[in-house]
Amino acid sequence: MTTTEVISNQYKQKFEFINFRNGRIFDFSVLLICCLSFGFSWIESILNYDSHHWGFMYVQALDLKRGLIPYKETFPAYGIMTTWIQNLSLTLFGERLISIGIATGIFYSFSLFLSYQLFLQFLPKYAAFFSTLLIFLLNGYIVFPWSNYFCYTFFLLSLLMFFSKKNNKNVFGSGLLLGFSLLCRYTSFQAILLPFVFFFIYEIIFQKNTKKTTNSRLLFFGLGFLFPILLFLLFLFSNSLLDDFWIQNQIMTLQSKHGLTISNLLPNLFKSIFITSLDDVHDSRIVFFTIIFCWNFVTLFYFLKKLFLNKNLAPNEAIVMEFCLVTLFGYLNAIHSYDFFRLINGSSLGVGVIIYSVIQTSQRLGRKIKIIILLPLISICFILANSLIFSASPTSAVYTPWRLDILMGKGVISTEISIFKGKLLKPEYYNFYRDIYQHISKFDHSHYIINYTLDPVAMIINNLPKVQIASIYFPLIEQAYPEEAKRIQQIINTKKAVILSDKDLHLPGYKVIFSKTWLSGEVPWLSRLSNDSLAMIYISVPEETEM
Repeated sequence: MTTTEVISNQYKQKFEFINFRNGRIFDFSVLLICCLSFGFSWIESILNYDSHHWGFMYVQALDLKRGLIPYKETFPAYGIMTTWIQNLSLTLFGERLISIGIATGIFYSFSLFLSYQLFLQFLPKYAAFFSTLLIFLLNGYIVFPWSNYFCYTFFLLSLLMFFSKKNNKNVFGSGLLLGFSLLCRYTSFQAILLPFVFFFIYEIIFQKNTKKTTNSRLLFFGLGFLFPILLFLLFLFSNSLLDDFWIQNQIMTLQSKHGLTISNLLPNLFKSIFITSLDDVHDSRIVFFTIIFCWNFVTLFYFLKKLFLNKNLAPNEAIVMEFCLVTLFGYLNAIHSYDFFRLINGSSLGVGVIIYSVIQTSQRLGRKIKIIILLPLISICFILANSLIFSASPTSAVYTPWRLDILMGKGVISTEISIFKGKLLKPEYYNFYRDIYQHISKFDHSHYIINYTLDPVAMIINNLPKVQIASIYFPLIEQAYPEEAKRIQQIINTKKAVILSDKDLHLPGYKVIFSKTWLSGEVPWLSRLSNDSLAMIYISVPEETEM
């Protein structure tokens, strides 16, 4: 062998990973996307200053970590699994706000990898990669440490096991993971359960399985699904928490209804999909999900028509049809509030269906037409990438845009306030909470913090003992739990309360020691949620307190 041949062979081995036939480059590219997504979620956790949503989830996790009993002493708002995972993140990464963001970011980045694995069920690697890239460009990182991200990751794992080798072990595992998904977010049941119902209906009617095989798959799937659900119900029953669980979920449902009723839920959802007002659309991303809905609906109709004309579907076509179902039912995650992050965690698999359709169509076309089709897809990537990170204003995927000046040295690092450790804060935001912290720090742990606001960060910032099970003020909880309201009144009467409120309560024996406006630029959401651009926070303490 000549020297030239040796060198040539070495280069072939060296660059073997750039082999478009085995697609290894696309595997590595997807892993890079996942790492980028996690990195961006970490940065978002550092820079985000949304006290309401982040604080709300943080306090639930902190309560669980400190041994409070769920539904009795604390209020897990969306799903016990979400609270438990975020509680674990506080153990691993410390009792600070960024910890729950790190955990949520891990799950979201993993969901991108799982999406890629699912796309490989019916797409070549280059197309599966491109579909995953589009999802990343639509929503590169987390916006809230919300339950959707955890629920969706378990849901994708369930789908992956369901579509893999169809034995009883995998079917049981699929059901088990679906049960975990439901326990992450209880209100997701209609979006995650219904697709599987239709999967089994399709198997029973159209696939040539024996009755014994189908019944066996149904049995093992049902057993897997019910196993974590029954364990959770056993926990509730053994601790006499069934009533509390029901009451608190009723409260959350009523709190988030936004005027919706059973009769207008679907009409409002379709209105949001097709007639979203310009006030609610900050960029093209939300429009893209209208396209996804329509495309998947038409594709599903095509396959159903083919089935009812007694034409068998090819294995790939059957999987694509099932992905259409997952996508369309995923929109039910946003049935009560049509937010983009709810769609990306439910219907983003529809991107792969679009790419599949484009590939199938382009196979019948000439090269020039294929290039014409490819150019708009590349243009979409550049348009989405332009507003992925440093957006000039909030978009449907970026609620609190990153500020370059904060990253480049103008951010404040807090060593005094423990929950802010690891964060880079806007000076105005930091000063706002430092003032609150310093005013409350004059009181020892013989005093209780009572929160009549929507700000959980102000409530937990000094670690004073709390008496309310929820970290934000729910008037419905006062009605549902009169004993809690009675205890609060006793603490107020004994002059042992530090009270946060959004107005001067004029309580006998108490004085206001702090009041400041929740400027929307400093503490976003709070003035908006209070429906008052000049909403204020007040701190009231016993009059005899020496200041």
